Amino acid sequence: MPDIVLFGATGYTGRLTAHALARRGADFAVAGRDPAKLEALSDRIAETTDRPETLRASAGDVDGLTRALDGAKVLVTCVGPFRDHGDAAAEAALRAGVNYIDSTGESDFIARLVTRYDRRAREAGITMAPALGFDEVPADSAATLATEGMEGAELVLTYALPSVGSRGTLKSAVGISAGTGNWLEDGRPRVIRAGEATRWSPMPPPLGPKSAISFPLAEGQLAPLHLDLRSLQTYVTVDFVLRNLTRVGAPLLRLISGSTPGRRLIHAALDLMPEGPNEQQRRGRWTILAEARTDKTWRNVSITGEDVYGLTAEFLTTGAMSLSKQTDGRPTGVVSPVQALGIDRWQKEFVDRGVVVDIYQHR
Repeated sequence: MPDIVLFGATGYTGRLTAHALARRGADFAVAGRDPAKLEALSDRIAETTDRPETLRASAGDVDGLTRALDGAKVLVTCVGPFRDHGDAAAEAALRAGVNYIDSTGESDFIARLVTRYDRRAREAGITMAPALGFDEVPADSAATLATEGMEGAELVLTYALPSVGSRGTLKSAVGISAGTGNWLEDGRPRVIRAGEATRWSPMPPPLGPKSAISFPLAEGQLAPLHLDLRSLQTYVTVDFVLRNLTRVGAPLLRLISGSTPGRRLIHAALDLMPEGPNEQQRRGRWTILAEARTDKTWRNVSITGEDVYGLTAEFLTTGAMSLSKQTDGRPTGVVSPVQALGIDRWQKEFVDRGVVVDIYQHR
């Protein structure tokens, strides 16, 4: 059995991750529900390197996925939206005794991972590292660098993201927009919804100050796992029209997506869209800004890059290859990206992928 099993390998992000794994010489198999698509993907990879094994597994079949993981070391899952399909992969990883990685940015799913699986993963000696995507790896790294040496920091994270996305990303974004997440206020969790709060975020050049709305992103769950924070807020930048549309439309979206038929209707509409951005559209730039404050000092860290899906594939590959080789000193339970691999490893990854880190601070 290969060391790594990539579940959801024939989806948009899954295919990019499969090629990244192959290009970097990983020992992996591809898994999914459609044997024909898996064979076609495996054949394409075989044109340039060894042909990966194909494994049949569907999102709702925990027993089947558990069997597919027999002998593996790491499960990488790209099957979303994770609020609907993520539990099966997490459960299968625990039953099979393998480490778990995913690409989610869904705050409510990560909260569920912590509640349902953290204790079991610790007892089994398993690492569960969700959110190894382009958004939360830089966000967790920026938060870590910004708060370094601070006690009880006040932290604000603002994401300036590309306007295009895959069908899977859009389905997840609908769930995030309709759901809730956690902020921190005076060290206590506060439930927050999309568009509930607004601010002007001091984004670095060339962006400059941008209007931003509250958004319940995954880092709201991940940062408190390892950082000493007094407060934490998460925002995304929006233009004037989208800001007002979100504030007006979010309650309606919550109403519709709050039921299974409603979510199915939304997903059916999204299924009519292209599977994902083309090569040129993927090149859109993104920036994540972390602003950290205490009574005595402040530090801002901005991280900027491009090609969100290509980066997600590389980050997932880095995580999977690292966890498949590391045996001693590996963290257990549900952990953030920085806890999983360490800030030094991610900073090297940023250099390798052309991601720029800038630090501004009070001296």
